[in-house]
Amino acid sequence: TPELARLTMMCMDAWTFIPLMIIMLLAGLQALPKEVLEAAKVDGANKWMMFKSIIFPIMLPVSLTTLVIRIIFKLKLADIIMIVTAGGPGGATDSVTSFIVREYRDRSNVGYGTLLSFVYLIIIVIFMTILIRFVNRWLQRES
Repeated sequence: TPELARLTMMCMDAWTFIPLMIIMLLAGLQALPKEVLEAAKVDGANKWMMFKSIIFPIMLPVSLTTLVIRIIFKLKLADIIMIVTAGGPGGATDSVTSFIVREYRDRSNVGYGTLLSFVYLIIIVIFMTILIRFVNRWLQRES
């Protein structure tokens, strides 16, 4: 069924990438300067103030790097989809990249597949540019 195919793909995706994301975030947490956290405790900061003023700003670059890596891996999911379900029953697990691969390779529609790839690249570049500008503005406002 389409629901089972989607659930299978979601479980596979979670099994593959959640450990990597957790390791990256834990590495960022371990890099937090202990002296700064201890000084905040001595100054009377509660846990929320420490999170808002110290932990979150320091962890933001690590979190954003993790987010960008996750987005990149999510956008290039075609290989897993093609191997496991080939688009699934009735296209239930189809993604943009798997559709492009199918147009280019399976249907031998090279021109259309190339056009779709180029448009997809432009959309990704625009989205990532907006994300990076938003984050830079937010960081400048915070400092």
